[in-house]
Amino acid sequence: MNPNILSKLRTFCRDEAAFEQLKQTLTEELQPLEREIDRAKHQVEQQKALFSVITRLREPIELETIFQSTATEVRQLLSADRVGMFRFYPDSGWDDGEFVSEDVDPAFPSAMAQKIHDHCFGEQFSARYQQGRMQVVADIHNAGLSDCHIEVLSQFQIKANLAVPLLQGQNLWGLLCIHQCQAPRHWQDTEIEFVQQIANHLGVALKHAELMADLRAEVLERQQAEQAVQTLNQGLQKAIVDLKAVNRELESFSYSVSHDLRAPLRSIDGFSQALLEDCSDRLDASGQDYLRRIRNATQRMGNLIDDLLNLSQVTRTEMNLEPVNLSLLVSSICTELQRSHPERQVEFVVQPGLSARADARLLQVLLMNLLNNAWKFSAKNPLARVEFGMMPAETDIPVYFVRDNGTGFDMAFSNKLFGPFQRLHSAIEFPGNGIGLATVQRIAHRHGGKVWAEGAVGEGATFYFTLKPEAASL
Repeated sequence: MNPNILSKLRTFCRDEAAFEQLKQTLTEELQPLEREIDRAKHQVEQQKALFSVITRLREPIELETIFQSTATEVRQLLSADRVGMFRFYPDSGWDDGEFVSEDVDPAFPSAMAQKIHDHCFGEQFSARYQQGRMQVVADIHNAGLSDCHIEVLSQFQIKANLAVPLLQGQNLWGLLCIHQCQAPRHWQDTEIEFVQQIANHLGVALKHAELMADLRAEVLERQQAEQAVQTLNQGLQKAIVDLKAVNRELESFSYSVSHDLRAPLRSIDGFSQALLEDCSDRLDASGQDYLRRIRNATQRMGNLIDDLLNLSQVTRTEMNLEPVNLSLLVSSICTELQRSHPERQVEFVVQPGLSARADARLLQVLLMNLLNNAWKFSAKNPLARVEFGMMPAETDIPVYFVRDNGTGFDMAFSNKLFGPFQRLHSAIEFPGNGIGLATVQRIAHRHGGKVWAEGAVGEGATFYFTLKPEAASL
């Protein structure tokens, strides 16, 4: 009791025996109050520690710093010999782990950096800890612990143990361990509740750390993806520059081929014609036949050069998409074919009202090649028929076709149809250089579509083509 208070009380009570009795009575009355005051002070300190943990959770502090500060505060508050955060190794079945943070009395060994193995824990305790249960041991030798568990605790001189699970969401991440090493210790209910509250808040920190790790991984993944896209774009830009350079070289080469080859071909053809006209009387029939063959070969060579140049231009020219009246374009090509060969009578069937958004110039080349093929390969049929139309809609992409009832082809060789210089019929039977269908395929591909064919020998052929979805018919 306060000496000042006792001095004042003595002035009111002169009888020494009565004073001693009063002093004893007051002491008995005040001691519970003093214990309550001490308990209240202790609870205030605990709440301060909890507030400190919660405050750190709201700050951008690393998990290691949170653990270390919390271990120090809890050990001081509980007057424990060691406070540490133990982490289980992933995929160890909760039998192996290590302390990742610790505050310990210098009189006792540190538990840090020591790998701990306890094969009993995973079998006997992990499931209960994962459900939130804890271990409260006042004396490790009188708590019914297994021998392997006592052995693990004894190596760190632990006499009393308070272990509370650290849960990362629903998963058991580790343990918050409070050790008394000097002697056994009875853990108060308020201490147990306080440690459990600390563990709950540390669990929040663990979950935050997990989410932050996931977020960092996602940010890193996005940064890597952006870097990959940037690298790809740089590569594409370089490829475009290189492609333009190649196209310029190809255009120059094409011009050179056209100019340098045409001149000698014209000379050969011209001198062959001059020999036939001026020296025919000095040439026998065989010599005249040879000259005619030379002229035919040079003219075929000139046509082949023209076809090759046209094929290369199909790939290089820029696209200019616009509405194209397919039915009208096909009809004009058919009229021109009939006018150029009035001796033939061919039935043309053109489905009206078909249109598409495409490059008009390229599409005209595509249709001219397909219709020329149909015209050519139906020449031996006295009732020739050439048809153009669109298949019944099954998808959003229109499928157009050119059909004839001519010679047809063997489907076993259909893979050769669209290759340059690939022919299924001899040049004597059906003249041509084998460039037309390769040109058709390139034009279809440039529009994002495709081309294919169906046919049978002696039963005609049908060539189909599509344009890319955004270039569907209007």
